[in-house]
Amino acid sequence: MIVRIPFLFSRWLGIALIATGLWSFGPAARGVLLFRSGDPAANTTEPTGALAGSGWQYQGRFGNFLGTAIAPHYFITAKHLGTGPPHFVFHGVNYTVLDSFPDPASDLRIFRVAETLPVYAPLYTRSDELGQNLVVIGRGTQRGEDRVVNGQLRGWLYGPSDNVQRWGENQVSSVLGGMIRVLFDQGGLPHEAHISDGDSGGAVFLKDGSVWKLAGINSDVDRFASGPDGGGPYSAALFDMRGSYRSDGTLVTGDTPVPSGFFVTRISSRLSWITSIIGSSNPGLANISARVTLGTGDRVCIGGFIIQGQPKRVGIRGLGPSIEVGGVPLPGRIADPMLELYNAAGAVIFFNDNWRSSQATEIENSGLAPGSDMEAALIATLPTGHFTAVLRDTAGSTGIGLVEIYDLDPAGNSQLLNLAARAYVGAGDDVLIGGLIVQSVSMTLLLRALGPELAAHGVTGELGDPALELHDFNGAILASNDDWSDAPNSAEIFATGLAPIDGRESAVLAMLGPGSYTAIVRGLDGPGVGLLEAYLIN
Repeated sequence: MIVRIPFLFSRWLGIALIATGLWSFGPAARGVLLFRSGDPAANTTEPTGALAGSGWQYQGRFGNFLGTAIAPHYFITAKHLGTGPPHFVFHGVNYTVLDSFPDPASDLRIFRVAETLPVYAPLYTRSDELGQNLVVIGRGTQRGEDRVVNGQLRGWLYGPSDNVQRWGENQVSSVLGGMIRVLFDQGGLPHEAHISDGDSGGAVFLKDGSVWKLAGINSDVDRFASGPDGGGPYSAALFDMRGSYRSDGTLVTGDTPVPSGFFVTRISSRLSWITSIIGSSNPGLANISARVTLGTGDRVCIGGFIIQGQPKRVGIRGLGPSIEVGGVPLPGRIADPMLELYNAAGAVIFFNDNWRSSQATEIENSGLAPGSDMEAALIATLPTGHFTAVLRDTAGSTGIGLVEIYDLDPAGNSQLLNLAARAYVGAGDDVLIGGLIVQSVSMTLLLRALGPELAAHGVTGELGDPALELHDFNGAILASNDDWSDAPNSAEIFATGLAPIDGRESAVLAMLGPGSYTAIVRGLDGPGVGLLEAYLIN
C-alpha cells in the first residue's frame, strides 16, 4: 500500500489536467481483456445469470466505438472521440445524429438523435461507488502476447483490434472527484477484466438495489515505456507492474504486486450537466401514441395529457401515409390526417392539416418532421392543465391513423402526466394500440383499459368488456388482464385509488425500467369505444 498510494495520487492529478482540455491527444481504447482467458470469443454475448441486464442492452455502435443510450433521444460516450459519424447504430437500427454537447469539465459528450431510442440506461446517482463490483463493456481488442518480466508472467500486451463488443467484471478501487479508478488486481471475480488501448466510450455499470445503472464511461488506461528514458511506449494489462517502466520512465518496484488499471469518467459527479441536456434523471412519461382505425363522424382518435408544473413545450403528430410496420407500409392508412388541440374548456387552441403549412422549420429542427407532407404536426408551449389532441381524416374517410404526443422540454421543471388515448375498438385485429416511453426509474406504471364506465361521461357505444396487454419493445408480453379484480396484484391496484369503477374493466400495475412499451386494448364481447390510460405512481 505504501508503494501504491503516492502513485495513484499523482496519476489522478494527471487525469484531472487531461480532462481540462487535452483529451484529444490520447489514443482511444477499444476492448475488454479478461484475466481468465485469451479466447477472443469469450464474453461476446449478453451476460446472463446474476449479471443479466447489466448494461449490454443499452450499448450502440458509434463508428468503431460504443455509446450508451441514456434518454429517448440521447446517447453518451467519451468526448475525446470527437463528433464522430452521422449515425448511431442501436439494436441494428440507424439513428440520425442531430447535434452534440461536449462537457466542459470532463471527458463526456452527449449526442442527440432524431429518432426515438427504444430503451436507455438509468443513471447511477449515488456517490458510494467505492468498493462496488462493476460490469465494464468495450469493443475491439483481443488479449495479446504474454508480458514476462524476470522470467515471471506479469500480464498481457494488447492484441489485435477486431472491434468486437465484450464485457467483463471488476471492482471500483478508488474514487477521486470526477474519476473512478479500477485495478487489474486478481480480485477473484470470475470475469475480471481490464480495458485496452482504445476502449474509450464503453460503459461501466453498477447495481443499485436490483437495477444495473450507468456509473461511468471508459476514458483512459495506464501506459508503459520500454526503459527509463520513457521511449518505446507500449500498452498492456498487467496484474503486476513490478519490473516495468511507467510512461514517464519510472520503474515500478515494491514487495507486493502493483496492478495496472484504467480510468472511468464518473456519471454521478456530472449529473447536473447531464440533466441540463437530457432532462431530469427521473422525469416520468416522455411520450404516448395511439394507433387506431378511424371512422366517420365521432370515430376519431383522442389523445389526452396533463401538464404539471411550469409551461412545457410539446410536439404532436398525426400520421397516416407514412405509417409502417417492420419497414413495410401498413395497408388501409388514412390519406390526409388532421390535428386539433383542445384546452380543458373544450376550445380549439391549435390546428394543423399539412405540417409544412406552418412551423415547418421548427418541426424539422425538433426531429419530428412527418414522412409525408400530407401529415399533420404542431409544436406548442402549454401551461399547466388538461389538453386533448384529436386526430381525424380531413375528408372524413376511414382508415388507420396514428397520433403521437412528445415531451420536447425534458429539462424543464414540469412533467407530462396521466397520458390517455380514446378510440373505437373493433373486432379481431382492429384494436387500440398505445405506445409509451417511460423515463422514470423509481415509479410504478399503472395502465387502465376502460369501457363500461365511459357511458357515465356521455360516451355512447362504449366497449363492454375491454382486455389489456402490455408488451416490451421486442413485442414480448410482460403482463395481461381482463377483469382488474382478477389480477394477482388487485389489492395493490385498489390501493392506488385508481382502480376502475366497473369490474369488467382491466388494469395492469408494473414496475418497469426506462424504455418503450406497447399497450393493446381489445374488446372481448364486441366493438365499442375504449379508453387507455397510463399513470406513473410513486
